[in-house]
Amino acid sequence: MTKQRTKPNTALWVVLASALALRLALALVTEGYPYDMSCFVAWGDKLAAQGPAAFYSEGYFADYPPGYLWVLGLVGAVRAALGIAYESRWTYLLLALVPSVCDCVSAALVYAVARRGTVGRQMALVLAAFTAFDPLLLFDTAVWKQIDGAFTLPLLLCFLLLEQRRYLPAAVWFGLALAIKPQALLFGPVLAACFLAGIAVEQDRLRAFGRCFGGATLALLVPLLTGIPFFGLARLGPRLVEKYTDTMSGYPYASINAFNWLAALGGNWKSLSEPALFGMSWQQLGWVHILLVTAGLAYFAVCSSRSGRFSPLLLAAYYGIGIFTLSHCMHERYMVPGVLLTLLAAARWNDIRLYAAGVGLSLTGFINLAAVYSLTGTEDEWLTSATSATVAILTGLGETVCFVLLLFAVWDITRHGHTLALPAGRVNAAATPDAQPAWTRREVGALLALTAATAVLSFAYLGSRTAPQQPLDATNTALTETVTLQGDAVSLWVYPGVSFGGRMTVTDAQGNTVFEKELDYGTCFSWTANAVTAAAGQSLTVTVQNAQMFELAFRDAAGGLVPTVGGGALFDEQDAVPDAISQLNSMYFDEIYHGRTGYEQLHRMPVYETTHPPLGKDLIMLGIALFGMTGFGWRFSGTLFGVLLVPLAWCFVRRLTRRPGAAATAGVLLALDFMRFSQSRLATIDIYGTFFILLGAYCMVWYCQRVLTDGVQHALLPMALGGIAFGLGCAAKWTGIYAGAGLAVLYLGVLWARRQQGRPGFWAEFRLAALGGVLFYVVLPLCIYVASYLPYWWRQPDFSLGDWWRCQLSMYSYHATLKATHPFESRWYTWLLGLRPVWYYRNGSLPYGMKASIAGMAGPVIWVVGLAALVGLFWHQVSGRGSRQGAAVLILYGTQLIPWMLVTRCTFLYHYFPSSMFCLVALALVLARMRHRDWARRLCAGLCAAAAVLFAVYYPALSGLPIPAWWADALEVLPSFGFY
Repeated sequence: MTKQRTKPNTALWVVLASALALRLALALVTEGYPYDMSCFVAWGDKLAAQGPAAFYSEGYFADYPPGYLWVLGLVGAVRAALGIAYESRWTYLLLALVPSVCDCVSAALVYAVARRGTVGRQMALVLAAFTAFDPLLLFDTAVWKQIDGAFTLPLLLCFLLLEQRRYLPAAVWFGLALAIKPQALLFGPVLAACFLAGIAVEQDRLRAFGRCFGGATLALLVPLLTGIPFFGLARLGPRLVEKYTDTMSGYPYASINAFNWLAALGGNWKSLSEPALFGMSWQQLGWVHILLVTAGLAYFAVCSSRSGRFSPLLLAAYYGIGIFTLSHCMHERYMVPGVLLTLLAAARWNDIRLYAAGVGLSLTGFINLAAVYSLTGTEDEWLTSATSATVAILTGLGETVCFVLLLFAVWDITRHGHTLALPAGRVNAAATPDAQPAWTRREVGALLALTAATAVLSFAYLGSRTAPQQPLDATNTALTETVTLQGDAVSLWVYPGVSFGGRMTVTDAQGNTVFEKELDYGTCFSWTANAVTAAAGQSLTVTVQNAQMFELAFRDAAGGLVPTVGGGALFDEQDAVPDAISQLNSMYFDEIYHGRTGYEQLHRMPVYETTHPPLGKDLIMLGIALFGMTGFGWRFSGTLFGVLLVPLAWCFVRRLTRRPGAAATAGVLLALDFMRFSQSRLATIDIYGTFFILLGAYCMVWYCQRVLTDGVQHALLPMALGGIAFGLGCAAKWTGIYAGAGLAVLYLGVLWARRQQGRPGFWAEFRLAALGGVLFYVVLPLCIYVASYLPYWWRQPDFSLGDWWRCQLSMYSYHATLKATHPFESRWYTWLLGLRPVWYYRNGSLPYGMKASIAGMAGPVIWVVGLAALVGLFWHQVSGRGSRQGAAVLILYGTQLIPWMLVTRCTFLYHYFPSSMFCLVALALVLARMRHRDWARRLCAGLCAAAAVLFAVYYPALSGLPIPAWWADALEVLPSFGFY
């Protein structure tokens, strides 16, 4: 019995220690919210140097009351004693230390309250673990480096003590919270309701009134005591009142980046005096909401007090979130105490609805903080762009829905005493997986047919099979050719090749410049039409400097080619000149980097693109070698991998779910996915990384299943193949390294599950797995990665490992210091719903009334419905009802997405492409687990039909097909799209 009691405590300590370590690690590697950071450091330094009496000097900005300044002063003193600079990572750690510890204590409180009630041991640990690793709290404390954790803990203790009717200690804790932040006043009505309820149930009314006034005195005493050294006794009261009132009234806006109901109505950064709804201003609307929420508090307090179900935690959770959701002047972080109170109330009442509300509020709050944090210092700092406004509205609606769920739970509990208990089930991680279903001839035929159809769809309208192939190569020199026109010309079409900064000039017989053009990285392998007037019989001299020029072509007023005499290599492939300029015969977007580099590697030239590993460009090179330097050639390999991604996804889902129907659905949905289609038909490297990431995940699932079924010694093949896929993914793009974290978790997790099976010989298997992990997931991938640089050795035989290492340092430096911006860049939280597509290409040569563009877009079915499936899987996992398959999908998804949350450089929607593969898998897993198979089949058919219709409608925006302007304009359904 003693051993059983120590197990959960040990697990709890592991959870808390891990959560604290993660917070401190994040604090070290992130820079914090600059405005808060600069204030905290400056306040601490001033307090440490000048003492409290001189702190609030005239004209000095300090909008915090004295309570937490003592901690900041201690940080300042430590920094001064140790000589720690402001920019030092140790400064970040010191600022986050106390709030991090407080976060962990809050998680321990959740566990203690849950175990004290009716929550089972396993579920109590799940509740504590979610609280400890709550993304909202992690971000607020470790990344933002705010002190909300230290402010919220006294509030939790206050209302927890009030649950036990320990009024006076509770008042002291409330006073401490009030001394730390004025926002504690938001919970004042709840404190008052608790004391009034105590009076109502107390037999000795005189004693109850005395306790009430004594509690008020104690609550005020703490801020007064902490303020005496700062203000002195004479000015203490007026100065404290001034400090609190100035702070609370300092931001006269409907919402100050709080994604709540008012933000959903469009009130973010709107002045309080501006009109809102029904002729009311934002301030009036906010006060109406506050009165309604306060009336609800009174109603719930009276109902619960009469029925004997009075719960200060429940009321505080309702009121804290209600005020944040509906009131004006809310900041993004004001929801933190309410979220923790909601989780604590869920533990107290063992109610899954409260827990669901807490989880949902955590996620919306996390997105809220991430959005504000990531845009700080940018042009969109006030979240005024169409994308940011959409995020604020959608997140605000989600937050409001979570509050409504909380409201319903509070009403049901206080009015009827009805709770929905948290589940007590446990996932059997050690169970032997079921056997894989046998492939049938029909299923194989369907897979081959889908792959063939995907190939036809993907390779059609891909690119021209013809293009000039023989350049005039004037690299590092200047070459001239003379040409005589056989007809009148009005334009000159130019098709340059590789250039590191060159120029072409056209002069007439008298030496006058007729035309000149700069040739740089953006002009390669792209046709341009230029207005040049020349008469028949005129001789022109073309000079090309430090560049390749593949072909020139003069055109007459009717658009026809003008015959020429002479011109050498500049006019020797006139039959390869296209009839019209489009994406079919010209590079667009980042093809000018990766497609060009594939050509350079093939011809052993110095390469231009060195900011990513070479494998993706090696594969582009193979397509060029097969089909020439044409639009079809430089896009062939990527399109092929995009086609092969479909059967790979089919096989992955089939192996994971053992449901051929779900696998077929996944294959069809991916074949019709917007991002798969557009990204694979673009000569960039993302498709290769995505393919190998999914292949590595497939091999890892295969490996885990074999280990649990037959042991490690029988899982060497998937182990080796997984290592190869991992190495290829890393050699294609460094995002493959992100996948390695997920693979490592699964690799180690299955060994733990194998041990739980209790079979003999485990440690021999463990040693074999350790050896195989080093060999196949470290040594072999490193060899593959180095081998991807073979084209460098072909070009430069003395290319050494030292040169290779310098390439890695150069890549890291580029990505670590990149400060570039782009009009279609986007942050990770916008990727979840594909709010900001990437505009790749626009055809500017079409007649009036016609438009053609190419955009990298999110496929609504996989991305939106798949996200809902992921949220469902996540909820099942954190509520103790998950599965091994669901956990694996969440791990693989999370390790692809989470690193992007810490990236501060310019990012784009297509960076989410690998993560979207696991949205697809999550969707298929949910479909496979549906109990009603008829409903599942209908849903599969409906999703496939919806994907087909949407693909047909958006095909022009994915392929560059010209369409009427009305159609193009109709495709921009969100103001943040903007790709026509």
